[in-house]
Amino acid sequence: MHALAEYIWIDGTHPTAHVRSKTRVIPLEPGSDLAEGRPTVDSFPEWQFDGSSTGQAAGGDSDRYLRAVCVVPDPVRGKGNWLVLCEVFDPTEAPSATNTRAKLRAAMASGGGDHDCWVAFEQEYTFFKGSRPLGFPDERRFPAAQGPYYCGVGSDEVYGRPVVEAHLAACLAAGLAICGINAEVMPGQWEFQCGGPGVDPLTAADHLWLARWLLYRVGEDFGISATLDPKPVPGDWNGAGMHTNFSTAAMRAPGGMAAITHMCDKLGLRHDEHLRRYGHGNEARLTGHHETCSYREFRYGVADRTSSIRIPRLVAKVGYGYLEDRRPAANADPYLVNEALLRTLCDLW
Repeated sequence: MHALAEYIWIDGTHPTAHVRSKTRVIPLEPGSDLAEGRPTVDSFPEWQFDGSSTGQAAGGDSDRYLRAVCVVPDPVRGKGNWLVLCEVFDPTEAPSATNTRAKLRAAMASGGGDHDCWVAFEQEYTFFKGSRPLGFPDERRFPAAQGPYYCGVGSDEVYGRPVVEAHLAACLAAGLAICGINAEVMPGQWEFQCGGPGVDPLTAADHLWLARWLLYRVGEDFGISATLDPKPVPGDWNGAGMHTNFSTAAMRAPGGMAAITHMCDKLGLRHDEHLRRYGHGNEARLTGHHETCSYREFRYGVADRTSSIRIPRLVAKVGYGYLEDRRPAANADPYLVNEALLRTLCDLW
């Protein structure tokens, strides 16, 4: 008897990291946690990979370590198999320079973990069939202008729903913190939400990376690829973001609006530092058009989708809750986004 473990890690591709994976066949020891179907990260042995092929090492000293940090059931291969998210370590046993999860861990240990932070990501992405966005007829034509596609229904307004439904089912089967899906403003563009009440910054980011891996893997079965490009189509088309909903215990308590506006003011003082961590090519998206605020300015407001930070109307109505950082691009690293938010929250810059 054996289990199949898909070891998944974040590579060193620059300027936007990719997700990689490879499979390990693990013999099942009778009575072990893995054999009993209740593994922990310690159930999966340390492994290695060729870092020179992933932008994480030189060829003359290429081995890098993979260490399990988050394990969920594998919905692709089925019962008894596992997706194993890993951190990357150097031969010195130190976290790799590309190990952004370690940076988030450090921020949480330096005070960020004391505020009972909850995080939810709104991950937008765009389907491509070959070199064209799904729903774009051909190189000589464009679909009808934006308007009917957002949360649309019908084969003339929605493209790729079978992939989206299969991805949602896979994420739920894996036990990820997926809390919703919807069609987005541009044809072939979708969003899933990951995280939510009670989900800490580290878990939310872990689950988002696993959900991204599943999105790409499910797309293979349909011959459709998903891109996280912040501006997949030039011109009068919406870009793709990863809006980040963030709260602390103080924000969620009665009267928490004061804590929310205080955090917004602090975010404004660190606008440039955040943008450097919020995804490559984001300037093409944050133009001040298509429901964005220009990257050159910082604003926050209630129910304002043209601002950098939106305070939802219901939050303003009850006087407590959370804020939505609308600046992160779809291709942003969620570990770096959460690290930046915690650094600003705790004055760790």
